[in-house]
Amino acid sequence: MNQPKTARLHTSLKNCLVAVAILLVVWSAQAAAQQSLGGIVKEYGFDWIIGKWMTKTDEGEKILITYKWALDKHLVTIDYKGSDYEYHSMVFYVPAEDEVVQVGVDNKGGTWKGTWDAEGDKAIMKVEQTQANGEIKKMAAFLSKVDDQTMKAELYAVKESGELADEPLSIQQYKRKEIKTEKKAADKPSKGSKKNKIKKD
Repeated sequence: MNQPKTARLHTSLKNCLVAVAILLVVWSAQAAAQQSLGGIVKEYGFDWIIGKWMTKTDEGEKILITYKWALDKHLVTIDYKGSDYEYHSMVFYVPAEDEVVQVGVDNKGGTWKGTWDAEGDKAIMKVEQTQANGEIKKMAAFLSKVDDQTMKAELYAVKESGELADEPLSIQQYKRKEIKTEKKAADKPSKGSKKNKIKKD
């Protein structure tokens, strides 16, 4: 016996709603997977930047920059160390703004804020530094991979109009350094330990 048209309509509508619900779950799961800094970095191929890098200026000053993952790849910490200048900053993705942002502080009382973007094979960091005296400096750094052990950094001043200066302030090449893991004190045998006693005997 044939079902009434209204019953068939309700069944079709129900099936349609179930299909839409399944699609929404899949889409939201995909969006959640993409809405992390780790996903963005992987998508644009900038995983190589994670690690410790070193360069020397023309004056012989050694500079170390370390990029580290944190919070299940929702955060990258950046530690910069020069001879008398240091800063620590955090980079993270803000889904509501669809933007990768950076905030930080330095050992001179300055604060940093900025954004990250991509242009071809270059990661672009645009930052604004507010010094302790209130003076503001705007800069942009273009980071690119030369090879597995070398990173190129081009630093530009940013004009009030937001445009970059015609010539870079500096161009530096950083070499990858090994990150040494320090042994915990608990892992090291003490002077009076059984191992040392056996060696002495």
